[in-house]
Amino acid sequence: MTIEDLRTELEKLIITLTSSGFDSIDPEIIKTLSKYSETAGELNMKEGKHLIENLLGAMIAISEGKSKAESGNVRLTALDFYVKKLSGSGNIEDL
Repeated sequence: MTIEDLRTELEKLIITLTSSGFDSIDPEIIKTLSKYSETAGELNMKEGKHLIENLLGAMIAISEGKSKAESGNVRLTALDFYVKKLSGSGNIEDL
């Protein structure tokens, strides 16, 4: 997978999570985020990997009742910002 492929997949996931919210978390989305985190690491996208892992952790905590949806929303917004900047710049890691 290339950086562009990962960016496209993350955009789709962000749209899905934005529309569905964090009230009911699909285990498949957690698996997908875990896969994307590994891919970001392989592509040397340190900040992207960090943001994906933050969202993943928040989603797991929400599903276990240890956190609230607002936590997921904050992390989703940060990842969305990263992905939008990624599409407009050659080097997002400078953020």
